[in-house]
Amino acid sequence: MVMKRDKNTNSIKWLIAGLLVWIATVPLLSGISESPVKAFGIILAWLALPVIYAVKNNDFEGIGITSKNLKNALAGMLAVSILYSVIRNLLIVFVPSSINFLAASALTVAELLKQGYFGNIAGPFSKLFPIMFFLTFLAAVSNELFYRGFLFTHLRQFVDWRLAIIISALMFGAYHYLNVGVSGFIMGIVVSIVSGWLMQKYNNIVAPALFHFIQYILTILVFYYLVI
Repeated sequence: MVMKRDKNTNSIKWLIAGLLVWIATVPLLSGISESPVKAFGIILAWLALPVIYAVKNNDFEGIGITSKNLKNALAGMLAVSILYSVIRNLLIVFVPSSINFLAASALTVAELLKQGYFGNIAGPFSKLFPIMFFLTFLAAVSNELFYRGFLFTHLRQFVDWRLAIIISALMFGAYHYLNVGVSGFIMGIVVSIVSGWLMQKYNNIVAPALFHFIQYILTILVFYYLVI
């Protein structure tokens, strides 16, 4: 009983630390789509806390950094990514009015790339795309480690996992709202719900991280080549 109480106390302390990191980074979120430097700083902050937790508590598996269930996680992620991307991007291409709700930051990034910019970096698409690709991958990993690997997995120790998904989704949606407005809020919540489900099902951070990355890159490319 004492050991369980100590474990719960430790989890509460780390959860509070996560909420404090989230609150501290909120003022920095506005306009990160146009500022790779600011985005990279937030990426590092959101990567740092889960890694510090895992090292200090020797609990990498607790935040989904594990090789267990990897094959199933990859298969499930791929199926979900394809289905999600097909539905979202068909709506974007064939129902233009849906762009107001489905664009999120993908449209901003695609527009900047069309203009020959990624943040304050100028150049041709062949130069900008690898930079965007790398930062997007880092962002997807950091977002999922922080929101799903860390916040969601700690929240579900105290509330039902469905409620934990909703809470982490609202926090993720708020982050995107401050960045790109209403469409960011909507898509942030949708992506979070799918990512949370993947994390709950496979308990492997690879699934939500790759889903997050793949669907975002595909939508940027759809905007770049088919919409703008």
